[in-house]
Amino acid sequence: MKNSIIKPLIAFAACVLITFLFSGLCAYIRSGSGSIEVSTGYITPDKSIAANGDPVRIAYKLYKPRTASSTEKAAAVLAMHGYQSDKDTNAAYCTELARRGIVVLSIDSYGHGDSKPGMRGRGWGNYNIKNLDKTISGPKRFMIMMTFSILDFFRPQISEGVADSSMGGRDAWQYLSSLPFVDSNRMGLTGHSMGTWSSWSVASDFPNHRAIVLQCGEVFPLSYYDSENIKFNNVLLLQALIEEFENMRDYNQLILGLEKTPLRYRDFMGQNAPVEWNRTYGSFADGSARRMELIKTNHRLVTYDSDALAPAMNWFITALDVKTNLADTDHVQWLKEGLNLLAMLAAMVSMLPLFLILTKFRFFASLAQPLKNKPKLLPAKDRRNTVLTAILISGITFPFLTQLGHGLLPLPENIFRMTIGNGFITWLGFLMLVALFTLLRWYKKGKGKKSGWTLSDLGLEGHAKKNISISPAYDTKKLIIRSVIAAFILTGAMYILTLISTAIFKLDFRFIWPFFRTFNLARFGQFFVYLPVYAAFFTINAGVKLYGQLRLEEVNFRGKKSETLTQLSWWGYSIFVMLGGLFIIALIQYIPFFMGFGPGADLLFSSLFGGPFMSILILLVPQFAVLFFFSTWLYRKSGTIYTGSFVLSILATWVVTGGSAVF
Repeated sequence: MKNSIIKPLIAFAACVLITFLFSGLCAYIRSGSGSIEVSTGYITPDKSIAANGDPVRIAYKLYKPRTASSTEKAAAVLAMHGYQSDKDTNAAYCTELARRGIVVLSIDSYGHGDSKPGMRGRGWGNYNIKNLDKTISGPKRFMIMMTFSILDFFRPQISEGVADSSMGGRDAWQYLSSLPFVDSNRMGLTGHSMGTWSSWSVASDFPNHRAIVLQCGEVFPLSYYDSENIKFNNVLLLQALIEEFENMRDYNQLILGLEKTPLRYRDFMGQNAPVEWNRTYGSFADGSARRMELIKTNHRLVTYDSDALAPAMNWFITALDVKTNLADTDHVQWLKEGLNLLAMLAAMVSMLPLFLILTKFRFFASLAQPLKNKPKLLPAKDRRNTVLTAILISGITFPFLTQLGHGLLPLPENIFRMTIGNGFITWLGFLMLVALFTLLRWYKKGKGKKSGWTLSDLGLEGHAKKNISISPAYDTKKLIIRSVIAAFILTGAMYILTLISTAIFKLDFRFIWPFFRTFNLARFGQFFVYLPVYAAFFTINAGVKLYGQLRLEEVNFRGKKSETLTQLSWWGYSIFVMLGGLFIIALIQYIPFFMGFGPGADLLFSSLFGGPFMSILILLVPQFAVLFFFSTWLYRKSGTIYTGSFVLSILATWVVTGGSAVF
């Protein structure tokens, strides 16, 4: 045993070392090579302003240039993220501003990250801004989503019911302005998506703000608020050309042409005739400066797009009167994010040698079974039909069932509190039930029974192997229990790496958006609420069906079985089967966009089915493409579907409950 455990021990140690090496390098880049102090904490206002009366606690990350002091006060910017994000999603803006000598406070808004209360603390209005003549009804979380555009400084007949559309931003502004090294007369704001509504809301209360940078924001008619007394100073709008959210393209299908509408050129830009993109109008001196910068990217990527960062840096430097030697185009965000991605991947890879280490112990030895030598395989025609049917059902139902669960499905809102998570479990739960029904019918009454398929063929039972504590028949209950324990050990070890990285480097494992964050108590509880649905889906659909009924033959190379080629081909096959439907939906969404017609989901299904779940495809597809590598490897090494399915379930549930919005 000693000899057989040395190699995986070395591999595990190497993965851990690489994880912390890249995390350390990432933190160093974020610190501006040592010129920026990064700290975290909480803002706890004396008086609660949450709509439901809950106490308010705002988590923040502060970027303080070392040049800022009580005698050399610096300009400052408050950064607020978008829906389903957190304070680190604005890391590119925070780092680049701090590198230029500007103090930045980035916060977790209500219901996001480690802040509280939940999103319900924002309150909700009675009307959708798209149609103020019709009232909104349904579950409370749906009413919040539908009235995100209603801001609390709007006229009372519009804003009634909305308590704090800054979602904690006002408290953060007051805290930032009180810091002894901040020049409170040179402060600005930036926000992405949902954070742009927070930016408008904060700016409405603090007229001394000097600049606002909206990363994909909504503009409003002057008639909605007291425009004579509420002024917004020096506003830059970074407009994504591929904008999935209709309210941020003024409820039109396309972006091009908006510069010719009165809402844009008159109400927002303050001009009497159509304006041009990428041109500044007005004056910084009196706060009338306005600019619409057209960015050739999509909604989510504006937060890290270099063509968006450059004008934003120039805007803040000009408006806040900052002196810097750095060019507007001098950015480090992709180097930082690349290092963070490598740290995350190394932490994930560490689970593989750790699994091999576990199986060297007698208790877990049964988890390392050989793949069945002569497995049952579906005939080519049956395989093709089964795969295509699964792909089509997955794709067709995605926009409808995710949106149903997101807002309208009457789930108990104090139990199922993850808004985006509700959309996913509705869709995944449906797919699981369909797969379970068809599998049972095929196995008990259909071709599976006629062809003599067994539970072993489906990966649900093991095969005989010597020197294992379980009998040759392999007690399936013991196999499942040990697989569950192993899955929690593997993912638990990765969680410990996340804890250490967060404590030492103030970095979790992500690439731009939240992936693997540490839990607070509320999110840890939500993890166990959503885990059963994910476990059921990945055990049935990404386990029994994928690696059992639809299993492929191992790949031969030069007359021998090749583990590497088998892993790669099975991984690619897993991506095709499990994500093929999402690829189809992505094509339906974006091909019309690129052809100049607008978002496909809005055109085909209505705007209700566009927005968050369409834009999240850019995150969802690569995320699960990576995760299926690990489930494929674990299936091949364990000989059954359990360990891989359970690990996949835990990781997927961790992502959605660790980083998503809480109602």
